[in-house]
Amino acid sequence: MSKSERYYQEYLSHRHVSRRGLFRAVVSAARQVAPETPPAYPAIPLPPGALPVAEFNAQCTQCHLCIDACPMGILERHESGLPLLNIQYASCDGCGRCIDACDVGALLPQARFDTSLRPVFNSSCINPVRRCNQCVDSCTAQACTIGENWLPELDNERCTGCGECLVQCNYDAVTLVPSAF
Repeated sequence: MSKSERYYQEYLSHRHVSRRGLFRAVVSAARQVAPETPPAYPAIPLPPGALPVAEFNAQCTQCHLCIDACPMGILERHESGLPLLNIQYASCDGCGRCIDACDVGALLPQARFDTSLRPVFNSSCINPVRRCNQCVDSCTAQACTIGENWLPELDNERCTGCGECLVQCNYDAVTLVPSAF
């Protein structure tokens, strides 16, 4: 039976809520817990050593000294004026020149280099079919390993978010996302 536009118009105009359905909705709504507020992830990936998002936005003067200091060329000016960490064609080696160039304190030295990004491996990965291992071989922190199903797995503690796995992947199977720590 094909449902036409008329069917849906009639269906929507004659809907009624039974008392039992209304009771179920009220009871189930009372059981629902308010959703947790999401952590304050930056809308754009920020340079290494960036303060928390709200503080960084207030502190950064958008002078772009950090962008000029980046030898890898992975810091760009976002349309908002803030520096954007764009790990697409080159990875971040953690040299710290962007941090050294920031004279307003929006970027601070880190005890352990971390971009606060983590790779996520998707279904485009060919490793289960043809052993590629590019992400594993290129990971200087040895955070990428091959799991039981031959898909890459990540050791979140070891990963620095440098993006070398993304740069080396020829199959667009890696995406960098903000980490949850």
